[in-house]
Amino acid sequence: MIASGGSSRPNSIPSREAIVELYRRVEAAATAIDPAPWFEVSTDLIEMFADGDEVTYVRKQKLQHCCKLILQRGLLLGDLKAHFSDGLEACDIPGWAWEDVERNKQMWREGRLPVDIFLPDEWQRWSCHPVFFEKDAFAAWLEVQDLEDRSGLPVLPPPHDAKYRPESLKNRLPPENPFVTLSEALSWIAFRFSLNCDNLDRAISGHAFGALDAKLALADAMAKLATWASGGQIAARGKYVEGRSSDETKVLTAPIDPVRFEDFAQFDIAYDGLRYGTGLTWSKEGSALERVLQDRRDAFRSVKVCRADLMRYFLWESADVSSGLARAMMTLRPAILEGKGAVIGLDEGASLLAYGKPSNDAFLTNNQDGKLNIMMANGEPLVFNYGTDLDWRQTNLLLHAALTSGDLPSYVVADDSIRPIVVPRYYWNQIPPTYADPVFKGVDPADPGIGTMILLSRSEFEEWRASLRPAEPSKHIVRVTATNANLPRLSDAMLHKWFSKLSDADKERPQETLLAECKKAHPKYSIARQRIRNLTPNRTRGPKPFGRKATA
Repeated sequence: MIASGGSSRPNSIPSREAIVELYRRVEAAATAIDPAPWFEVSTDLIEMFADGDEVTYVRKQKLQHCCKLILQRGLLLGDLKAHFSDGLEACDIPGWAWEDVERNKQMWREGRLPVDIFLPDEWQRWSCHPVFFEKDAFAAWLEVQDLEDRSGLPVLPPPHDAKYRPESLKNRLPPENPFVTLSEALSWIAFRFSLNCDNLDRAISGHAFGALDAKLALADAMAKLATWASGGQIAARGKYVEGRSSDETKVLTAPIDPVRFEDFAQFDIAYDGLRYGTGLTWSKEGSALERVLQDRRDAFRSVKVCRADLMRYFLWESADVSSGLARAMMTLRPAILEGKGAVIGLDEGASLLAYGKPSNDAFLTNNQDGKLNIMMANGEPLVFNYGTDLDWRQTNLLLHAALTSGDLPSYVVADDSIRPIVVPRYYWNQIPPTYADPVFKGVDPADPGIGTMILLSRSEFEEWRASLRPAEPSKHIVRVTATNANLPRLSDAMLHKWFSKLSDADKERPQETLLAECKKAHPKYSIARQRIRNLTPNRTRGPKPFGRKATA
């Protein structure tokens, strides 16, 4: 019937040959009937490809459509079996793999079946490999088909083995290689799902990421990566070519100078490369118009990114906001942990260390003019100043050093458990020391507690906090004493507000005493003596010197 070959399993036939045989049988059986009465051929396709014979072209398209449905129905029901093969090994294709009509189009055209990108990694090994049928089994299935019967079509049945379909992955880490491709790096940053350029192109074309504007997310990821790479924080390598016609195989891979990312920050998926400009050069056609119109023809191809650097700065960067700080802070957390007693969040610990209180949140309020103001919890206007920034920065450095060294253990919990899981010290080596991120991002997608707040034992935190000696600055940080010269000026509104709260008796105190009290109440601000004098023009500066008479 049909010549066999190509599969590692004997007596197999390629899927394209099987489709040709099915087409021949359906054509012979449908000489007097419409092969697919429900199917309408596009007028645009007719104008482009009918070549003056519309009737023949339309019938051919309907026959092909009918053949696809008949074959797909047999595969979904399990009446017909297919397998992947690379010539050395083979893998049976389950019925649920045939459910996606869009993804199956490549099988009808090329005899290869793309695998759902969200399936576990063991299935990705077979994606887009040739598809084969066991010759005798296909012939037996074909003999029992009533090719004139169209009942049930075009509706297809559910897969016979749907309950055995593996759960889709929510994340896929970049490959465990020292350097990963640019596509794998950018898809990780954008979607928290690392894909090579072919799978990334299929995912975007097939709208695998749903309502998310995937190209916009990729462009944003490229901008983020270029920012860090231009500063030398993320190492990259690639092949520099002078034009489209350059033979990439004759160019040696070399490190990319960080400064080149200032200009070459456009992702070219066709070559896993960088072009001059920003954003994306998406078309995979070598003659794409955007390439032709560019003034600069030089580019970097086969670009790879250092995985360690990538994971340091983009450990869990993604479009999935479920692991964000806002969500984590709104999630209920246990009050106690087994064997550890009462707990606090890492965010509370940082605030206690920096400000002496569990939180230092700001809030929005409207003034009398209806404009929005950002206010602190004590009602004072939010002021971004050197002193506050210094406290917060030093606090994070100090916390990060303690978490990295193991002096201060940190924990997460899984689901509703109160059993603590220790966050390993090496986890903190991947977190920038300037911000001890309180949300656990994990090291592996399977890690428990991802997206939840990192917890500290209150007793362990207080013990560690008490061990800090202000007179002996930590060796991990450089402490800077903020002087009056570099402190921000206390606003008139804040000064008058403080003065108005004083009792009449307190207002009668000497100016030097009032100045000292005001500085004590606002240690982060500069307060000139003259401003206190202006508040109390008829008051003395301080106690009268002993033995001297007051002068008028």
